[in-house]
Amino acid sequence: MTTADTTAPSPTPSSGKSEAATQSKTATTLTTPKALEISKRPKDEIPIEIDGAEHHAALAEAEGGSHYKYDSELTPEKCRKHDVRNMGGRFVCSPCKYKKSNSWGSGVICTELYLSRDNCTYRTVINAQQCKTCNKYGKLELDVSKYVDRVLDTFALWRGLREARKPDDPHASKGPHDRERCHGCKKGICNKNDVDLSQFRYRNQKSFGRR
Repeated sequence: MTTADTTAPSPTPSSGKSEAATQSKTATTLTTPKALEISKRPKDEIPIEIDGAEHHAALAEAEGGSHYKYDSELTPEKCRKHDVRNMGGRFVCSPCKYKKSNSWGSGVICTELYLSRDNCTYRTVINAQQCKTCNKYGKLELDVSKYVDRVLDTFALWRGLREARKPDDPHASKGPHDRERCHGCKKGICNKNDVDLSQFRYRNQKSFGRR
């Protein structure tokens, strides 16, 4: 009688290692909060509060801009000063792209400015606006050159590198402002006043959110 060979075949080392590595990699990907957050985010989602980090490179290249570093985690508690200033640009509404009124310009784009206590680190938050046709938030096309000039000019004021200038007209923009569709207005921080006027009137007071 022939005895059957009951010896189990040895597993292939390379195959087992590869499978374990794949499972480990998959588990790591699935349990990463950031990855889960990104996977749940709609592809066509328009940010309502836009982090100014993407414009830091342009600011750093400007005269005096290399002094500053950008910190997306900077909070008011860590700042010597924080306030709002209006920027210029356009918003484009993708859902209304086949309509004539799918984009609009604005000189009152509410932007929050934060400057750290050591005057070296900053952060900006640009508040979006809604389309008057469909009430969806538009995608921002910022006037980057004007943004850089105004951010650096404001920081120079806060650091005492220049005096506050009292403008002839306290409004940076003479056009109408749709407060119902401005995210900054909804937060209660948007205004059309020039930042120098606020500094001139309230030199010894915090003016963040003042209307």
